[in-house]
Amino acid sequence: PALVRGVADGDRQRAEILADHIELTNMVLHHHHHAEDKSLWPNLLERCPEEIAPVVRMMEAHHERIANIGTELAAAVTAWRGTGDAESGRTLAEVLDRMLPLLFEHLEVEEQQVLPLIEKYITAAEWDEMAEEVMAGTPQEKAPLIVGMMMYEGDPQAVQEAIDKMPAEVRTIIGEMAPKTYAAYAEQVYGTPTPPRAPHLPGRRDLIA
Repeated sequence: PALVRGVADGDRQRAEILADHIELTNMVLHHHHHAEDKSLWPNLLERCPEEIAPVVRMMEAHHERIANIGTELAAAVTAWRGTGDAESGRTLAEVLDRMLPLLFEHLEVEEQQVLPLIEKYITAAEWDEMAEEVMAGTPQEKAPLIVGMMMYEGDPQAVQEAIDKMPAEVRTIIGEMAPKTYAAYAEQVYGTPTPPRAPHLPGRRDLIA
């Protein structure tokens, strides 16, 4: 929200950069939640219903609320992108103000309550399949950037494990390109190649799926 509020009235170029960033993160979030709803929750409910059922209800409620705000977010981004005007920017920032606390709460619950059950009940093959589904929904040209984001924000071991499972020719290219791609992107969005990492996300192994 602070980045959006910091855009000068009518600065369409800066608004375009931030609008692209918001749309990208919203897209990744959508695919992440879709993969959970399709594969993760059904498997956990089948294998550990007593442990996971209350958490799944909470997470699905979060998903619904995040999706609803995401619809508002998409409309606000579209309205602001073309003009960069201050009023549209304030509207967008207010939507982000509602989205981010809910998102951080959701991710913290995943970190503390869901990931231990994933490690106990979900096979490596199932986890890899979910990660592949998330990446399959991402435009191919964005893959180095998305992997770079994961390398910057995620658990290093988990990210490296994901990279190691890529084909050799892709693994080498991604390993070299991803950090540089993200650094250049962060410089454009945040004004620095090393922006503050997301709060409340100490391990963030689930960033890879």
